[in-house]
Amino acid sequence: MANQVFETVEVIGYFHNLKFEIIKFKWRNSIYNVSEMNAYWKTPQGNNFVQHYSVICGRQNVICELSFNPADFKWELVQYDSI
Repeated sequence: MANQVFETVEVIGYFHNLKFEIIKFKWRNSIYNVSEMNAYWKTPQGNNFVQHYSVICGRQNVICELSFNPADFKWELVQYDSI
């Protein structure tokens, strides 16, 4: 992905079959509707793991990487690109 931002976002989602599903997120006063979740992975950070999600927002024609840090409960838009 071409655009790395590492900015805080607000995320709305739910748990389904023990898996977190992202519905939408808010970044820079715009709402991005998630139409597809592509991948999920964890990266180590200290004694914890940061959770990463690759999502497609079809209406906005972007693919994004979001991350969640359970140590501080913060969501972040890591990077995005046009599709």
